[in-house]
Amino acid sequence: MDIDVFKRGFKLVEYIYDNQIQDLELFRIRDVGNGLAESHWKSKQWLVNELTEFLYNEDVHIAAGWLGLTGYLLRKEFPNIKITSSDIDPGCEIMGKFLFDNIEFKTLDTVLDINLVKDCQVYINTSIEHIKQEYIDLIFSSLNKGTIFAIQSNNYYDVVDHINCSDSLDDFKSRTKFKELLYANKMQFKDYDRYMIIGRI
Repeated sequence: MDIDVFKRGFKLVEYIYDNQIQDLELFRIRDVGNGLAESHWKSKQWLVNELTEFLYNEDVHIAAGWLGLTGYLLRKEFPNIKITSSDIDPGCEIMGKFLFDNIEFKTLDTVLDINLVKDCQVYINTSIEHIKQEYIDLIFSSLNKGTIFAIQSNNYYDVVDHINCSDSLDDFKSRTKFKELLYANKMQFKDYDRYMIIGRI
């Protein structure tokens, strides 16, 4: 974990508290805490560690990127590649720019706006459990052939917004349509398992 990021996180909490009427409502403080939680940090660093082997100088798009932690960790390994983190929630762009100034943020719908990002060379989404399977299928069918992807899901059914969990790593792989599998594994946490697939469409 990075102490400078946590310092900026505390500054962001202060900003939210002082400007809650203008920009971000008070409940966003919880987003900052959750977005920088140890479990998110571990799972996103895991993705970066495993994806590094397959990256060179590509255009990377991180869909449903929330506060931008994945992009930040990826930027530390690849200072010169293009990294865009998008989310449907405009508040994420405000908070992300506050926390991380070395990646590009956009407010996009990962499904409806897929044509705006389909030409990326690397597609990342660590929030598959939040997206209907039919939409995941649409995204993958819209991306260009040969695109590298890295996606994560889990078996944490207790969260209301988790509408597309997988029972196991094999279940997750069976739901995902791709041409070549480059990596697949799981990471165990206290209450759930997180699954990750890296491949080529």
